[in-house]
Amino acid sequence: MAVPPLAAASGTSAATLAKPAEAAVGGVKAAAAQAGALGSRDDAARALLMQRMVADWCGFGAAENERQSEAVMQRAQDKHGSVGAEAIEEMQTTPGAQVLKEAAAQVRQRWVKALMQRGDPRSAAVAELLGGADGDALEARARLQALARTSSDPMVTALALQRPCDVGACANIETSQWSRLEPANLQAWLTLLRDPKGGARQTLVGYVLERAASEARYSRTYEREFKTMLLSLPQTEAPGLANEAEMQLVLGTAAAWSIAGIRPLMEACRSGMRDAASAHHCVTVADVMWDQDGLLDRMMALSLARRLVAAMPEQKLRWEPRATQNEAVWYWLGAAAERAEKSPPPGHSPCDAQAEQRTAMRAEMALGEWGHARAQMREGKADDAALSADWRRGRGRGMLDPEATPAR
Repeated sequence: MAVPPLAAASGTSAATLAKPAEAAVGGVKAAAAQAGALGSRDDAARALLMQRMVADWCGFGAAENERQSEAVMQRAQDKHGSVGAEAIEEMQTTPGAQVLKEAAAQVRQRWVKALMQRGDPRSAAVAELLGGADGDALEARARLQALARTSSDPMVTALALQRPCDVGACANIETSQWSRLEPANLQAWLTLLRDPKGGARQTLVGYVLERAASEARYSRTYEREFKTMLLSLPQTEAPGLANEAEMQLVLGTAAAWSIAGIRPLMEACRSGMRDAASAHHCVTVADVMWDQDGLLDRMMALSLARRLVAAMPEQKLRWEPRATQNEAVWYWLGAAAERAEKSPPPGHSPCDAQAEQRTAMRAEMALGEWGHARAQMREGKADDAALSADWRRGRGRGMLDPEATPAR
């Protein structure tokens, strides 16, 4: 097994990277032996199936995992006519799901150890967000909050806000700490609006809108920085179970990233357009959002712009070219996803796409979501106007047009 480039750079040996897979095989073998000793034929068969999946993930395991998930969905369709929460929960208990869960746990332990060895607060915070060295999620959250109270790094605060303790379990940092540390970050202000309650809601929204318009110069959630840090850790470049577990850990953790309270801002901008100051603040915040590299930032910018254009038609001249670009990007991404879902050619291995997935993720981290999509479109000689027209035909409106009112 060749030493992956990132592992070589960090001094990690191929033998070290092989240990998670070996441990998974050993764990499944032990489970099989224990099940056999207990005399449970079904449990023993399940453990032996998992052992085979681990030992030959690319040749058997990945395809078997997909077959198991499809079988669950088919049963749900036959019984209920749809795939609901019960089926999704069942898919998480299949042998394949358990194999991936155990492989991800091995990756998590390896990455937490590597992060703690770096010794800086940001790496320590990422390690605690992943569950910490002891695997105790509750204690890890408490340590993450403690780290944020003593660090001036806004990313550490952002990570702590992603993993607060339950009420009474530990002392959480104040939400306002982020905007004090990083007032130029729009996300730091919007985080104050995640759950505004009571009579102070309107006052808080007005304050956040004014501060965001006055001080924000960029919008950074730190999700991209988080993924970049994970990809800088020792990686299993060779195709297989460990490779897939690493990608699932990166994508799964990032998918759970909570977003700021954008809805109160949208409501404030819709109702405050008659006030010149509020309208100016909304225009400024929308421009900041549009200048970011995140697809969600740009989509939210256009959602806000739709409200601006409704109240100030002169804004359409500025926003129409942006809407055309965004519609083209989303149509392009949708078409790419459809192509990826098509049946693979004969002889295709489930692991064949792993290297491509890693390459795409690294490019996305380097260029940002928007930059990566636009680079792909330039390479494919995409026509923004044509793709935008296709997007609008499919939805019956443009992104700046009012949304249809549901029929009663």
